[in-house]
Amino acid sequence: MNQTRILAIDTSGTQANVAILLSNGNDYIIVGETTLNARTGEKSWTHSEILMPGVDSLLNLTGMDISDMDYIAYTQGPGSFTGLRIGASTALGLANGLGKPCIPVPTLDALAYNMLGVASHGYVVPMMDARRGQVYSAVYSFTQNRQLTRITDYLALPVSEMLEQIPPSDNIYLLGDGVCANKNAINIGTFVPPHNNRQRASSLAICAADMIKIASNQKNNNVELLYIRAPQAERDLHAKNS
Repeated sequence: MNQTRILAIDTSGTQANVAILLSNGNDYIIVGETTLNARTGEKSWTHSEILMPGVDSLLNLTGMDISDMDYIAYTQGPGSFTGLRIGASTALGLANGLGKPCIPVPTLDALAYNMLGVASHGYVVPMMDARRGQVYSAVYSFTQNRQLTRITDYLALPVSEMLEQIPPSDNIYLLGDGVCANKNAINIGTFVPPHNNRQRASSLAICAADMIKIASNQKNNNVELLYIRAPQAERDLHAKNS
């Protein structure tokens, strides 16, 4: 079976993540992964400043070339509106330059994949901070083969309303910056530890690999962003006009 190489890019949150995955059927190898939290340290970096240096550094460290990649994957949202555009435009620019397919992956799916194989039953609930007490979220359950399936729509709700979407269970795993931002309002479930509760490009890459297996001939090199709700500026304008 041919080996598939995927470069995964995530800029949906404060962290810029890049990973390279080798996929051979159901066997996955993370060749390398870099993560830089752009909002910590002495300087507040932007994704546009650190993303391509991160890609170049990862390729150099792994001894690989961008032309070796078979697919470029990126998180399509929800998330930071500016970050999503930077990640998508970078991924599409690389893919179109190489003549390779691009794989847009919903951010919540990729975030839920942080828990893939960690548990075998219950529910995984990624929550991304949407500000003002709201979160972007969805509920995922484990299948018989320990995979994850989404059982709700992608949602943008107040935390209290989101918690009502989760079926009763003794095994509820909550992760994402939306959990951290609203932890005092959450009284159910287990908070996933820090090393696994943020977007990771390696999880994005594995999620993309699973999507490729389902639709291996799909080639989508148009920008596909999933906002769930309109940007704040549009919502403020609508409220003003109303």
